[in-house]
Amino acid sequence: MTRFVTNIKKKNISNNEKDGIAIAILAAGSGSKIKSYEPRSLLKIKNKNLIYHQIDTIQNFFNKPEIITVVGCHANKIIKKIKNKTRVIENQLHDQTNSSESLRLAFNNSCCKNFMFIHGDILFNNKCLDVDYSKSFIITDATKMIKENEIGVTSVNNVLSIMSYGLPNKWAQIAFFTGQEYKILNSIFNKFENKEKKKLSFEIINEVVEKGGVFQCYEPNGMKIKEIDRIRDIE
Repeated sequence: MTRFVTNIKKKNISNNEKDGIAIAILAAGSGSKIKSYEPRSLLKIKNKNLIYHQIDTIQNFFNKPEIITVVGCHANKIIKKIKNKTRVIENQLHDQTNSSESLRLAFNNSCCKNFMFIHGDILFNNKCLDVDYSKSFIITDATKMIKENEIGVTSVNNVLSIMSYGLPNKWAQIAFFTGQEYKILNSIFNKFENKEKKKLSFEIINEVVEKGGVFQCYEPNGMKIKEIDRIRDIE
């Protein structure tokens, strides 16, 4: 288990990488929106920590996935709980950076040619993962009323155009990179500068699109997904 990682070398894509899937759980945030609890990944839902729900759903759906959890705030608490369930990388600059840096750390430490990331504050069922993996994609949820501080998407023929605040269809905080989009993501992170580490994960997806990447927008049948943002969300 990798625990502390500070400086990451540039990733060189090679034929030695596996054909499986690496899945990053981004759990470095402070969970400040739920001030009476900490951290959100360890909130108990039906007597099981949120991150356990995430790991179990991933492991039950995929055949031997490479799971990487990126921690930051309350790192010791999360590491103690998940023990050897996943690889762990610590974003030691979590209070100075944003989710793009956690994403970079996970990507540069992954060993597979296919890469997915999931935000650490969502509860989801396996139907959210039941899609076509031959193309890069994001998961959307048009059933939810989007708030001003949430990320929505616009698309043409189910192909992503742009992601931003307040757009009509809510992004479900799951994204998958393969093929050309994987290579573009690698090139972005190989040139990553300190100022870019304050970007949010959706801004990295937008950058991949700007550089020619194509993401399908999927809303799988039977999907159930909930962002744990407030105490009443747990209830």
